[in-house]
Amino acid sequence: MPKKPDYLAVLAAYPKAITHLRWQFQKQRFGLVLGAGISRDFNVPLWEKLVLAIAADPLVDGVALIEGEAKKNSLPYRTEMLFQRFRGRFLTKLTTVTPLERENSAIAAWHTLCRGHIYGAHPIDLAVELPKHPYLASLIPLVQGSHLTINFNFDDFLERCLSLRKRPEDKGNRGFEAVTDPWPQFRRTDTVIYHPHGYVPTGSMEGPVDRFVFSEAGYSKQYVGANGHDASFLTAHFARNTCLLVGCSLEDELRTVLMRGAQMNPGNYHYYVHFLRDGKTLGAEERLLIEDTNFKVYNLITLFLKAADIALLMKVINPEMVADKELIDSAAICKTKLKYTYYMTGPIGVGKSTTANLLRSLAVLDEWLEPRLEILGRPWDSLTTDEAIEADEWIVDQFRKKNDTLRHESKPVISVVDRPPLDPLAFTKEDARPAKASALLSAICPSEAHELEQGVVILLTGIPEELSARVKATGRMEYTAQKLKVMQDTMKEIYAGHPGVVTITTDFLSIPDLTKRVAQIIHRDRYEPADLMAMLKAHEAPVHGPT
Repeated sequence: MPKKPDYLAVLAAYPKAITHLRWQFQKQRFGLVLGAGISRDFNVPLWEKLVLAIAADPLVDGVALIEGEAKKNSLPYRTEMLFQRFRGRFLTKLTTVTPLERENSAIAAWHTLCRGHIYGAHPIDLAVELPKHPYLASLIPLVQGSHLTINFNFDDFLERCLSLRKRPEDKGNRGFEAVTDPWPQFRRTDTVIYHPHGYVPTGSMEGPVDRFVFSEAGYSKQYVGANGHDASFLTAHFARNTCLLVGCSLEDELRTVLMRGAQMNPGNYHYYVHFLRDGKTLGAEERLLIEDTNFKVYNLITLFLKAADIALLMKVINPEMVADKELIDSAAICKTKLKYTYYMTGPIGVGKSTTANLLRSLAVLDEWLEPRLEILGRPWDSLTTDEAIEADEWIVDQFRKKNDTLRHESKPVISVVDRPPLDPLAFTKEDARPAKASALLSAICPSEAHELEQGVVILLTGIPEELSARVKATGRMEYTAQKLKVMQDTMKEIYAGHPGVVTITTDFLSIPDLTKRVAQIIHRDRYEPADLMAMLKAHEAPVHGPT
């Protein structure tokens, strides 16, 4: 009997997350964000312990300095105090050189002191220690396959691991590029490691040493002053890509960047690994509160994982380690889906297309796959008979193409579709709807060789007067509040009450708030699709047998 894959439990727990992360990785819109947790297994001290070790160094002698009243201050503030103590002592020994040389010498000596406490007195042999790390070996291929990895750590362990695990195409070159300034054009098209807070390489690894954001003054330059534009780069990166945060704590600076990214693109969500130590458990309420806070404030989807699970997650989101076919077979074993479809619908002016446009980290199928017919810019009830026939044929063909796109997609994917195939009924007079339903079924599912793709239908509704005001602002004066009310009531009649249909009342909701509500349905709510085939068939004219 074949051995079951080792990642089944992780796949069963987070199928949507894995589907989304794989999709973005394959589309080159994936990025890792790494924090101190990944270096912990190499005995690099976490920030607070590092500050205490530096304070206890004889060259600083500052434990009492930061343990008193200053303990109430932030770690960067206390680090700044330690640096000023060290600098003052160091400069008293240099009296015969220029002021610039004195300052540069003090900074270099401070870097050397910090390097000693980051790496310890006995450097580790990474060739021996890398295989022992619980998940770094699985992380390396994701770094190599990504355009940009953000590393908030000062150490060079990641770069050294990349040197040890070069890909065949990297033979003869370093295999990566490490930068502290994100604005120049990178030399490589992949495997760029950006250290926003600087980089303190060991003697064996060359790297830029122009930045060391460790103290209050450094943080001020990085996020407020001379280098504040680097924070803009981070914000834009989070707004444009789907990131997986590993080994990170949500410190002030990272939280600020995440919140700004969420404001720029409220429909773009990232994944945050909440590390569970062996033996540690979280209650259901605590988990939910963590999930809610991270999701609603920072646009983070929380994954609760132990160290071994992190390695399995890295493995299963990498298509080179787990092929699509294998993943689909594995999903069948644990009875989970890997294809999710969400249809957006609602009357004109409700914000449907605008919201879908903000969810482009997913696979979005627009309302029309081809340039819209000019006559579709006019109200459907104002078209001539010939125009109506032309419009109907074109619209039906568009829905056929969208359904074919969905059913032919072989990869795991989360799709957002602007308008489900029952929508044309809402733009058809009541007595003509049975014929329209038959025409749609005949064109989309000829001879019923296949069916309409199932999916969750998200029906947006609003105040007709408000919808009319929005539409008229675009120049379509013919869409009165009464006309839009009739359209909305028809859509409620078609969709509301059916399993798999979720109605969102958009009254007084901003587009960002509406987008977050839709994202909640997509990323967090249980997937219960509507049977669109049965719903459309219910609108067909009944077939009467012999009497």
